[in-house]
Amino acid sequence: MQPRINIALKAARSAAEYIVHSQEKLLFDKEQGQSADQVYQTVCSGAERSIVYHLEKAYPGDTITTRLQGSVQNGTEGEWIIDAIQGQHLFSRGLTGHVITMSYLVAGKVEHAIVLNPHTKDEFFASKGRGAYLNNSRIRTGTARGLENATLAAQFPATERTKPYLEGQLAVLASIAEHGARAVMQDAPALMLANVAAGRLDAAWGITLQAWEMQAPFFIAQEAGCLFGAFNGSTNVESGNVLCANPRLFKVLLPLLKKHLDLG
Repeated sequence: MQPRINIALKAARSAAEYIVHSQEKLLFDKEQGQSADQVYQTVCSGAERSIVYHLEKAYPGDTITTRLQGSVQNGTEGEWIIDAIQGQHLFSRGLTGHVITMSYLVAGKVEHAIVLNPHTKDEFFASKGRGAYLNNSRIRTGTARGLENATLAAQFPATERTKPYLEGQLAVLASIAEHGARAVMQDAPALMLANVAAGRLDAAWGITLQAWEMQAPFFIAQEAGCLFGAFNGSTNVESGNVLCANPRLFKVLLPLLKKHLDLG
């Protein structure tokens, strides 16, 4: 295991403990008049500080950027990108399924990445050219050749950004059901993408994902042998409309997503 992965996992574990403990107080805080968003902001900021504390000590020459606080340390070496609670809606409802993501970039390219689930303790991580791991065991993406008996993951379009895709998403779900596949809905894109890397899911697609949602899990998925690309087949995923799957299933799903979800 690479030294930066070791430090990142130590930092993320500390933040995970804080998040789980804080989530137990969530209902009480709501009863005291705090909104779900206020609670999220408070807990997420605290988790970010926990992670930054460990990184600052170990790597004073690195830049550290968090989702809520922005740049908290400027350096001349690599850059850490941190999202302490991805899956805000589930977290705010007191549910599991949210994750911590961390990426380490050198010259704008990801060198190391982790995705950690605070509740299950699952730790996905990868380093460039060294493969992907789940809880210290090497992982590879699945080998499904078609949709029959495949398990796929997607989002349910329930935000302003994703609502325009609702009709197309329902059409995709109907089509894969006709071919014998199952679909699960996940609130944190990083978790569903990491599970594709581990072979727990056969494929996943996301709609209008942000760069910070995709960065760490796509790196892990790539190291695990996955393909990913936009719904039009391009390797440019800046639109955030992306498919991630093993190479065989990628070719099966891409035309379906292009037909129903590529809005041009």
